[in-house]
Amino acid sequence: MTRIFQSAVIASAMLFATAAFAANRAVVNIPFNFQTHGKTFPAGQYIATVDLQHNLVTLASATDTRISACWIAGPADSSPNDEKLTLTFDDHGSRHDLRTVQLGPRITSRLDAPSRHEATMLTAKVSGQ
Repeated sequence: MTRIFQSAVIASAMLFATAAFAANRAVVNIPFNFQTHGKTFPAGQYIATVDLQHNLVTLASATDTRISACWIAGPADSSPNDEKLTLTFDDHGSRHDLRTVQLGPRITSRLDAPSRHEATMLTAKVSGQ
């Protein structure tokens, strides 16, 4: 009987670990080139992850391992069970600046510098799962 209980506990732990991993990772297709901190990222598929301590958010190209960026994350105004990925961009015509990355209950601070013409700028959101 003890062996069955141990197997059940191990199986449950593995199931929870898989669910927790899923909540810390999301994939998104970004249909345009964008910039952050002076670095240009090409359009394409990106993977967003949150580290195990929930302190860092990483955005990396799904096709080119050399393309990635990492930022400190803080709590977001969302449900702790929300697993949605939201990337917010400032649209400057042909240039898109990454403003924030939110994965579930974790969000980066503002990544781009506020513009003097903020009132005339458009904001685009790209979401993924």
